[in-house]
Amino acid sequence: MIVVPAVDVRGGRAVRLVRGDPARETVYDADPVAVARRWAEAGVSLLHVVDLDAALETGSNREVVAAVCAAVDARVQTGGGLRSLGVVRDALQAGAARAVLGTQAALDPSFVRECVARVGDRVVVAVDVAADRVMVRGWQEAGPPLDAAIHDLEDAGAPRFLVTSIALDGTLEGPDLALYERVRTLTDRPVQASGGVRNADDVRALADLGLEAAVVGKALYEGTLRLEEVAGA
Repeated sequence: MIVVPAVDVRGGRAVRLVRGDPARETVYDADPVAVARRWAEAGVSLLHVVDLDAALETGSNREVVAAVCAAVDARVQTGGGLRSLGVVRDALQAGAARAVLGTQAALDPSFVRECVARVGDRVVVAVDVAADRVMVRGWQEAGPPLDAAIHDLEDAGAPRFLVTSIALDGTLEGPDLALYERVRTLTDRPVQASGGVRNADDVRALADLGLEAAVVGKALYEGTLRLEEVAGA
């Protein structure tokens, strides 16, 4: 399993939110490109870059995301506002290795089928979970039930899933291991976990579940987890 540092961009800055709440923002750096370079120079193979303004439909940081892709040797998977095939293609042409589909995929799984038909396995489907439902539109609205969503998205050809426990995201309270155990019974596709990771023990617990990756943000920014602690986890 690999650890994937998250670089969330809002207003052109690297930030972290608590449970996706725009009112609970911590700014960690005015230069997301510098943050991405720092993680890449530490030896990570993949970065997770999110345009929060696009996800919340309040703006765009497309140029920042493109600058990150150009600045690092690590692969970049990017999400936030990717709700049409044209925008997905733009993200990939700007240098991203993978496009993370969220709202549009949850509301219309045929969108996943369309994207996979055009760009293959360069697709990650985000399943952002709260109260047993998939949340959409920047986690502001409830979408379909989790089990039904996983079934429909897998049937549409989702190559892999990124599953976030919204209640734990940005809290440093530990990951929702029960959620990931459940998802592993629902699909045999690779699963990335996000939300709540505090330390190396949490990463190892996720690795023990057979997950593909752990996307980690606040623990790296706050220093409760160091990448060298989980090399080869």
